[in-house]
Amino acid sequence: MSSEAETIYERVAKLEDEIALLRSEVDILKRALRNKIARHEISMIKKGNDIDSIID
Repeated sequence: MSSEAETIYERVAKLEDEIALLRSEVDILKRALRNKIARHEISMIKKGNDIDSIID
């Protein structure tokens, strides 16, 4: 029975590691999207359009 419990704990640990990895990847994607939006807003301002920022 203890070997089954160890494998369950190992599986949970692996899943927690995968979740942490996915969260970091999502954070990277969020920063990239935020930068892209900021660049777009800057280009719109340079063209003379009055815009409200959707960031923040």
